[in-house]
Amino acid sequence: MRASSVTRLQVEPLLLSVPQTSQTIGRCIATVYELLGSKQLNAVKSDGRTLVTMDSIKRYVASLPAADIAPRPQAQAPASTQSGGSRE
Repeated sequence: MRASSVTRLQVEPLLLSVPQTSQTIGRCIATVYELLGSKQLNAVKSDGRTLVTMDSIKRYVASLPAADIAPRPQAQAPASTQSGGSRE
C-alpha cells in the first residue's frame, strides 16, 4: 500500500469555544460573553456548548481601530567624562 503524501491536513476551524475565542482575541472570557451579548460576536449551540463563529471573530477584529502608539524616545548618550587630565 502506498503512503499518502499528505501527512497532516491543516484546516482553519469554523467554530471556537468561548475559552478558545478568549485566547484568540486576547480578551477575558467575560468580555467574550459581553461581545456575544452585544451581537459583536455570533455564536451557535452544539450539544449544549456555546461555539463562536470564526467569521464573526474575523469581522470583530477587522472592526477594531488601529492603535496610535507614539514612538519610544531615543536614549541620550551619556555626556563625555573626559576632563583633559589623567588620574594616575
